[in-house]
Amino acid sequence: MSSPGADVRSIDGLREWLAAAQVYAHDAGEALGGTQMEIRRAFDWIAEQGQLWERACRVGEQEVVQAKAELAARRFPNFDGKMPDTTVQERNLRRAEDKLEHAISQVARCRAWAGRLPKIVEESFTGRGRRLQNFLEGELPRTLAQLGRRIESLEQYADLRTDYTSSPSVLPPTTGPQESKS
Repeated sequence: MSSPGADVRSIDGLREWLAAAQVYAHDAGEALGGTQMEIRRAFDWIAEQGQLWERACRVGEQEVVQAKAELAARRFPNFDGKMPDTTVQERNLRRAEDKLEHAISQVARCRAWAGRLPKIVEESFTGRGRRLQNFLEGELPRTLAQLGRRIESLEQYADLRTDYTSSPSVLPPTTGPQESKS
């Protein structure tokens, strides 16, 4: 009993699939690298925002001290013995305290995100990203190289066969039962 030969319908189709898989490997590697870069940028941005808000806290503390000093200076009676109006100074103090409170809350948010982001990245990206990277750097290149070798073997085999012609991978449709001509 002899085994039939390889039933290859389109070596060109295999070549196209190999080329598409190579484009996929390249694009997926670029996307993975881009995602890793964006994650680093997010960490950097949070750290930068934390530093900006800490500076805003220092400025806010100075503004509160200055507003308190201005308010305290206005609480002494004038030369004529009347107490001056301190409404403006009190409003400035409230604004400075609100501004400082906001800056302190933003520092707390940045610290919370700086602590929370690594866990979020670990849960949602690191494991999957590492598996994809291992696939793109290890298994996929080996598989594509093996497919390339098999395509070469099929081409060599097709060159040996006299009845092989490169044709589409779809067989032509049949028109119905064949009648024998007698």
